[in-house]
Amino acid sequence: MNFLIGRQQIYDRDWNVYGYELLFRNFQGDSPVIVDGTQATNQIIVDSMLEHGLENLVGFHYAFINFTRDNILSGTPLLLPKDRVIIEVLESVEVDEPLIEALHALAKQGYRIALDDFIFSEEKKPLVNLAHIIKLDVQHLSREQNLMHFGLLQRFPVKILAEKVETAAQFYEFKKLGCDYFQGFFFSKPCLVSGERLAANDYVLFSVLAEINKPNINTQALAKIISSDVGLSYKLLRYINSAYFSLPRKIISIHHGILYLGIREIRRWANLIILLRLPNASKELIRIALVRAKMCELLCIVAGNHNCNNGCGNDCNCEKFFLVGLLSIINQMLKMPLDKVASSLPLAEDVFNGLAYREGAIGEALNCAINYEHWNLSAVHYLNLSPFDIGKIFLDSVAWAMEINLSLR
Repeated sequence: MNFLIGRQQIYDRDWNVYGYELLFRNFQGDSPVIVDGTQATNQIIVDSMLEHGLENLVGFHYAFINFTRDNILSGTPLLLPKDRVIIEVLESVEVDEPLIEALHALAKQGYRIALDDFIFSEEKKPLVNLAHIIKLDVQHLSREQNLMHFGLLQRFPVKILAEKVETAAQFYEFKKLGCDYFQGFFFSKPCLVSGERLAANDYVLFSVLAEINKPNINTQALAKIISSDVGLSYKLLRYINSAYFSLPRKIISIHHGILYLGIREIRRWANLIILLRLPNASKELIRIALVRAKMCELLCIVAGNHNCNNGCGNDCNCEKFFLVGLLSIINQMLKMPLDKVASSLPLAEDVFNGLAYREGAIGEALNCAINYEHWNLSAVHYLNLSPFDIGKIFLDSVAWAMEINLSLR
């Protein structure tokens, strides 16, 4: 049985990632379907721990995983490291003495417990006494119900997580009420500012970004552009001499690096470094950009939508896919419409249309990556690839992004 695995960020009050909720669906043919929760949780544990590695899915953050009553009673959480996992107790579980005793034993061993889609009742009060985090579905509950729950839960030593946060107003309202953590697609939506213009320093960076992405740029021109920016060249040399590349000898100049690694690889890292220097370039936005970039590239490669073989030279069509994925978050960093940002860059027509308007094969790949990221599985498709192919590409992309992030420290 094959499962799709996804994840959604959980943020703290300062918009730092606290953890990821792991999401999973079975599929039959091309259609994802919900299956037995106990079986699904057991499968995701096997997949995440044995095949993919928990660190490749969530890095050094917490993994929130849903557990059914049967999972908890059978001791399934004990298969997972207590310092990396938060046990989410589903709202549908029957609360009785065996369940309470099992959760008490897990908490005593150091496991953290969260109550999912929580609605207060006397029956669930024993669970509140054991829980570390209470998750409130702020879309499902009315404003009065949310206020009531905040009032009740303040009497307990628990953290409150607002899930399904959709707007800035909701985020600030629940933060003011005392919420500790937040989850929802609001955090992946661009916050655009009407009439926003680039600051002088950002304009310089943006100009460099435009120059290095000119089509058919040669080695000498690329080396000159990068070397003229001391900060960019310093960081680039530091990264390409890092353990990630494990080069047999030290690269001493940008020109040397281009000759050794090629224009494609140097341009990738230069693009990434420039994005890191832009305003609002949070760690999580960079992670999202890396996952999208690699996923778009792998969709191109696996679907056979490229002009040469994997591992080819600088003119590989799949490099365009990578660039579009990487730049797809630049509007959030600059708080400007994406089409306006894209029009300021010397992009090839298919790259511009894919980035700005999600058109063509490149745009379809970006749509696929973003829909998978948002767990909108009904819209996840790309050419001849199966849902399982796309799911595997997502996991490979997440693992690659995690490795790159370690190199960027």
